[in-house]
Amino acid sequence: MKLLALAVLVAIVVGGLVGTLLVRDPGYVLVTYADTVVETSLWVALLSLSAFYVVLRGAIYLVRTLGRGQLKILRWNSGRRARSAQKQTVQGLLVMAEGRWEEAKKLLVSAAGDVESPLINYLTAARAAHELDQAQERDGLLKRAHETTPGAKFAATLTQAEFHISEDRYEQALAALLTLRKRAPKHRAVLAMLLQCFEALEDWPALKSGLAAAVKHKAVSSTQQIRLQRLVWVSLLQDAADPSAAWKKLPKELKNDTELVSDWIAHLILKNDGDQTEQAIRLAVSHQWQSSLVKLYGEVRCSDAHHQLVVAQSWLKSRPNDANLNLTLGRLCLLNELFEQGREYFEASLRLAPTDETYGELGRLCVALGDERRGCDYLLQSLGNLPSLPQPATPTIRKVGAA
Repeated sequence: MKLLALAVLVAIVVGGLVGTLLVRDPGYVLVTYADTVVETSLWVALLSLSAFYVVLRGAIYLVRTLGRGQLKILRWNSGRRARSAQKQTVQGLLVMAEGRWEEAKKLLVSAAGDVESPLINYLTAARAAHELDQAQERDGLLKRAHETTPGAKFAATLTQAEFHISEDRYEQALAALLTLRKRAPKHRAVLAMLLQCFEALEDWPALKSGLAAAVKHKAVSSTQQIRLQRLVWVSLLQDAADPSAAWKKLPKELKNDTELVSDWIAHLILKNDGDQTEQAIRLAVSHQWQSSLVKLYGEVRCSDAHHQLVVAQSWLKSRPNDANLNLTLGRLCLLNELFEQGREYFEASLRLAPTDETYGELGRLCVALGDERRGCDYLLQSLGNLPSLPQPATPTIRKVGAA
């Protein structure tokens, strides 16, 4: 109340002063423009200007209010469309997971224009098109992913390389992946996919180098690492002109890999290269004793049978009770025409571990040496795997041509 009374009092005082001024001297204002002349009192001019100012401010306020309202409507509408697009994108991803490729593609592409980041929509839609064998549409979607999202070229190119690999187009995939590796040499997906390309193209030196990088940056599992290492080195060993030089380069842990060594030697046997096979077996056995390889050593025919015998005899010093080694020594003695010595080795092998194979070798040698009775006995023993069946009690000589 006090403030209201004070305001009224001030208004009365000000009004009185203004009224006094109006009566005393109304003033004079003259405005001319071209042929137009406007005359009025000072106070009327001031009141007109004040009224114009008030109207102008009111118009500005009205325009701003209407603009804010329209903006709010636009924001609400945009938010509604974004929420709808997000919901549609989620639905598309779910449908994609169910393998409904065509429906997923339509949902994702339809929503791509209203989501904040359309990259996922276009890349996933491209995958759906790939599953539908729509290569042209797939490539178009990858291009849109790149164009609509700054910095998406890497992801689009990586996806394209993945599609090439699934179609066995390894050269195209390799070209794309090598470009990506220059930009991101530590990228795990790129390194892993490069290994797939090198293996498919049988580029063993490149696979060896790529595997080292993949292991360094943990882009390959331990199981996959072992498999690829074995594949690389078996191939490099098989292509090597000098088994000794290739063996020296072989990692230490792989020299103990019996499967790898066996594959290598089996390949050399198929090549029918006795000298390389002998050298490979000798290197492998010297590193790690394998009785099966020792037995195989006696079956290899190289250009220097005497050297083979000397090598096998050097093994006997540390492995005198190995039955396979004695069998091998017996065979190598036969190659060197040391028949009595060979018989001794066969008999030693038979004492250590009787086998049909040893019985057969010893029986054949005894017959050749003139000890037919014992030789036949050994040969019969070598047929120990035959079933037990009745035989004639008295030998019967069948006469050829008898009626």
